[in-house]
Amino acid sequence: MKTIESRLWKLAAGVALAALLAPPVVAAQSDLASPPVLVERIVARINNSIITQRQYDAQAKARRQQLARQYSGVELEQKYRQQTTNLLRDMIDEDLLVQKAQDDSLSVETQLVRYLDHIRQQQGLSSLEALQKAVEQSGLSWADFKNHIRRQLLMQAVIEKEVGGRIIIARDDARKFFETHKNLFQSPPGVQLAEILISTQKHKAEDAKKLADQAYQALQNGARWQNVVRKDSDGPTASEGGDIGFFKTGTLASAVQQKIDKLDVNQYTQPFLTKYGYMIVKVTGRQTGSVPTFNEAERRVMEYLYNEKMQKELRVYLTQLRKESFIRLAPGFVDTGAPEGGERASLGVGE
Repeated sequence: MKTIESRLWKLAAGVALAALLAPPVVAAQSDLASPPVLVERIVARINNSIITQRQYDAQAKARRQQLARQYSGVELEQKYRQQTTNLLRDMIDEDLLVQKAQDDSLSVETQLVRYLDHIRQQQGLSSLEALQKAVEQSGLSWADFKNHIRRQLLMQAVIEKEVGGRIIIARDDARKFFETHKNLFQSPPGVQLAEILISTQKHKAEDAKKLADQAYQALQNGARWQNVVRKDSDGPTASEGGDIGFFKTGTLASAVQQKIDKLDVNQYTQPFLTKYGYMIVKVTGRQTGSVPTFNEAERRVMEYLYNEKMQKELRVYLTQLRKESFIRLAPGFVDTGAPEGGERASLGVGE
């Protein structure tokens, strides 16, 4: 389940935290004497829960920002369209899994405490109270932060209980698959990166440059990377040490590639300006392309086959949950995971 869990947590850390920061939508005033009214357009109703336009837009924006770190121009637009095609489906999937966990009275409170403590240790903090303070200083609600992680853990619990526990991959099958698909397990050349981002949307340009220079100087003076990221970075993965993932050779923007080409592992760039703000990029790992033996790749092969089968079985399970649920969508929105035969009725005016 490691790959599945990693995907869910990346969603939690990168995409959905953006939703917590999104401002509410304010309705236009038809009567100047009346105060503005906060309204939320409902995009989808899933049994007793809803997905709002604000939540949908926040996740779409976060996905675009993540893709923009690897792509640009026409390629970025293509990747973004592919990602957003299934965005509403993915959000409905999450609600259905969380509701199933609640219906089955599943509890993940013990796992939640352990996970929070894991984050605390990663950040080098002395206590959960210190973690709470760091979360709140970043502009997030501690309750919302915990609830978001709780939802990911509930999803994992349902997947493991209803789908994962029934999937078995035989070692002989894994070996046969490896022999005919070795190219899938070749380690591609590339680099693992982390960032400190000082946003020019959040700060004035001159202030952002000053903050970036201060963060760089703190690193030069011996401050721990994790501490500087947590204190200064506006990036969506600041809680994960600024990790922005692995980039295959040739996929990075040329401006970034040039700056990291001569860096060794654990070295970082000077601040440089991007369209998102000033960045300091750290090389946290490098790898060259190589073809492993089956013994070296066995764990990866088993995970690959497990997740391949998991995705198929999970989609079947989620389709069944949809059939058992009441789902209504706003006009113009499509659930690409809807059962064969069409979607549920559209939301009416005022719903």
